[in-house]
Amino acid sequence: MQARLAGAMIVLAAVSAPALAQTKVTIGLIGTNESQIPILLAIDQGYFKAENLDVQPMQFRGGGVAVQALVGGSIDLAAFATDHVLRLANRGMAPRILVGIDRYLTHTLVVPAGKGYKSLADLKGGKLGVSAPGSYSDNTLRWTLSSLGIDPDRDVTIVGIGSGNTARAALESGQVDAVMAATPDLLGYEVDAPGRFRVLYDWRRTEHSGQAVIGLRKWVDAHPDAARGVARAVLKAEQLIQRDPAAVARIVRQQYPDRSDAFVQAMTAAVPRLISPDGRVSVQGYAKMTEILRSTEPELKPVDQEQVDLSARLPGGDG
Repeated sequence: MQARLAGAMIVLAAVSAPALAQTKVTIGLIGTNESQIPILLAIDQGYFKAENLDVQPMQFRGGGVAVQALVGGSIDLAAFATDHVLRLANRGMAPRILVGIDRYLTHTLVVPAGKGYKSLADLKGGKLGVSAPGSYSDNTLRWTLSSLGIDPDRDVTIVGIGSGNTARAALESGQVDAVMAATPDLLGYEVDAPGRFRVLYDWRRTEHSGQAVIGLRKWVDAHPDAARGVARAVLKAEQLIQRDPAAVARIVRQQYPDRSDAFVQAMTAAVPRLISPDGRVSVQGYAKMTEILRSTEPELKPVDQEQVDLSARLPGGDG
C-alpha cells in the first residue's frame, strides 16, 4: 500500500511540476540573404525550442544599426558580418562569435554582357556600384582593386547605390558600369534576364568568415546555457541545409514570396555551397576578413581569433 502511494505521489509530482520556462533570446537579422537561412530554419524546425529557447528574430536594414542595438542591449545576439567583431573589439566591447554561418565571400562583380570587359583593369575610369560606402561589398572591392594595382580612389569611382532592384536599375540605365552583386542579386540577373549580364569577377571561392551569430561577452557569460543552445540549434540547421533541399526551399520561399519558382530553385541550390557545414569559423576565413577590413580601415588593430571565437567549441558544449 505504501509503495503504491509513493508511486502515485511521484507520478502526481511529475504531472504537476511546471514546465521549465523558455529563455527568450532576440536575434538581429540583416536584410534578406542566404546567411539568415540557418536562423530561420532553426526556428522552423523547432531546434531552438528543443534547446528550451524562445528565439525572436528582429530585422534590421543594415549592420551598423544592428550593432547599435546589440551594444545598447535591445537585442541579445545578431547574425551579421564578422567585420563587426574587429570593430567592436577595438572599442573594448568584448564580442564573441557563437557559431559561424558563411564560409566564403558571397559577392560577384556584374557587368552588361555586351560591354566586352575582360578584366577589372578594363573598368579604369568607370563607375562601380556597391551597396553603401564602408559596406562588406565596398571593402571587398577596394581590397581587390588595390591588390591588382588599381587605385580605388583615383582609377575608378565607387558609388553607393543600394542593392536588389535599385542596383540593377543603375546598371541597366548606365549610371554605373558594374555592380557588386550578392548571391540573391546575381541569381536575379541570371534568372530574370538571362544573357544580358555576366560575372566579370567572382569572389565566391575566397574563404572568408562572412557572417556569424555574434554576441557580447557579458551576455554570453550571463547566459551560458542559452549561448550553447543557440549555437547547437544553428549548427543543426546548417547540417540540415546540406541534406534537405525541400526544407531550404520552404525558407527561401518565405524570404522571397514574390520571386519566381525558378529563382527559388536556383537560390535553394546555391545555399549549401555557401553555408558552413560545421558552424566553425576557419583560421583562413578569419584571417582573410581581417586582411580585407584592415586594408580599408588600417587604424583597426588585429584581434586574436582565439579571444573572440567560440565556434570551435561552443556548439559541442565545451569551454
